[in-house]
Amino acid sequence: MLGFSEIKTWLRHRHPMIYIDRIVDHEPGVFLKSLLSVSGNLDAIAGHFPERAVYPGSHLMQAFAQSGIILYQMSTRRLEDDELTLIGSVRSRFTAPVVPGDQVVFDVRADRLAGTTFFFSANATVDGKKVAAFRGTLTRRNVADLGRQLW
Repeated sequence: MLGFSEIKTWLRHRHPMIYIDRIVDHEPGVFLKSLLSVSGNLDAIAGHFPERAVYPGSHLMQAFAQSGIILYQMSTRRLEDDELTLIGSVRSRFTAPVVPGDQVVFDVRADRLAGTTFFFSANATVDGKKVAAFRGTLTRRNVADLGRQLW
């Protein structure tokens, strides 16, 4: 199990862009299970939607991607200081709303590794019921190879 402090050592993201709270199980090259606890106090909930709070699907996709980034590194190696992980594609399907009080479990699977491209998929569930499904790709890139740095 990895707690929030250790998760931060695997990601380049920082508050408010970290979307997973805990990793409850993993096997490098095979799977990773992560948790996201949805609170009604989150800024995203305040405006989405004021009359009926729903956790944004785009935030679920980010939690999926961050879980994949950690599994990718666990399956290969940690990122070097001059590397970034870029998402190449994401296909998603949302089947039920996620609301305050829900704990989302992401069951992320390593589908294939081809060179520096990592293919992965996941189901997101709340209380054992599927709320979303994802497929995506990640690649690690050297920052210098990304061209002129405007940041």
